[in-house]
Amino acid sequence: MMSHIVSVDQFVATHLKVKHNSAGEVSITLPSNPNIQQPPPPDNSGTRITTELSRRGAKSIRGAVYLADKDHGGMVTFITATFDLEARERLASEETTIGAEVRRFLDAWRSRFRKKGKKPPVFIWVAENPNNSNPHVHILTNVKVEYRHFRTWARGLEKLWGNGTVHLEKLKYAKAAGRYLMKSIGYLAKGTNGSQGSVVGQRYGVSRNLKPKEQIDYIHVGIEGIIAYRKMITESCGQKLNDIYIHEYGMWAPPGFGIDQLLDWFFSNNFFKT
Repeated sequence: MMSHIVSVDQFVATHLKVKHNSAGEVSITLPSNPNIQQPPPPDNSGTRITTELSRRGAKSIRGAVYLADKDHGGMVTFITATFDLEARERLASEETTIGAEVRRFLDAWRSRFRKKGKKPPVFIWVAENPNNSNPHVHILTNVKVEYRHFRTWARGLEKLWGNGTVHLEKLKYAKAAGRYLMKSIGYLAKGTNGSQGSVVGQRYGVSRNLKPKEQIDYIHVGIEGIIAYRKMITESCGQKLNDIYIHEYGMWAPPGFGIDQLLDWFFSNNFFKT
C-alpha cells in the first residue's frame, strides 16, 4: 500500500503551527515555507542598547510569574535596588552593566541559601533608567520576609548588592506580581510617562527554572480552515477576544490558558461558520 506523500506547499496550505509551553501560553501562526527565501536576521553585533522592555520580555515575565505561582509558592517580595553615584559612573564608563551587577548579586544570594542547605530562591528582574539618569532594578522573588525583619534584610542585601540602597515590599497578591512589576517600570503606562530609559546590555532576566518548556505542533485544518484563520486575523487584528490577543502574525493566549482551551475556542469561532 502506497503512503500518501504531501508536498511542503500542500502542508503549509492546510496546517497551522501551534506553539505552547508549560506555563499554558499558546500561540497559533501560519507555518513558514522553507521553499520561500526568508529575509536575513538583523545584525545584532556590537553593544546592545534598549529603550524599553520588549513584548517578548513581557511575555517571558508573565510565563515566569505563572510558573513561580504554580511551582515555587509565588512571588511574594518586591525589591528595588538602586545605583549610587560611584556605581553610576562605572555604568557610564561601561566598566560594568546593570545585568552583570544583577547576576552577581543574585548568584551571591543563591549561594547563601545553598550554604545553609536551603533551596535557592527564584527571581525575575527588570532594569529601568528613567530620564537616562536614574538606573535601578526591580526584582521579584519567592523569598518570604516578615515585616519586622525588613530593615535587617535590607541592610544585609545592601551589603551584598554593594551599589546603593535596597528597598523591600511585601506583595499581597502573588498572581498579580507580573502586572505590578511591569506597572512599576511604566510598561503599562501611556505616552511619555511610560519612559523606561536606555539600558546597555541585558534588560531583564528570569531564573532558569522559571523558563517554560516549549513544544511545537502542527494541526491540519484544511484549506477552509486556513481561509477562516486568515479572515480572523484580517478582521480582528489588534483586538482581544475572550482573553485571546489577535495580532498581525497570529493569535496568542496568556499563561494558564492552555492549548485545549484555545483550540476549542478557535474551532468553534464564527469565522468557521460563515
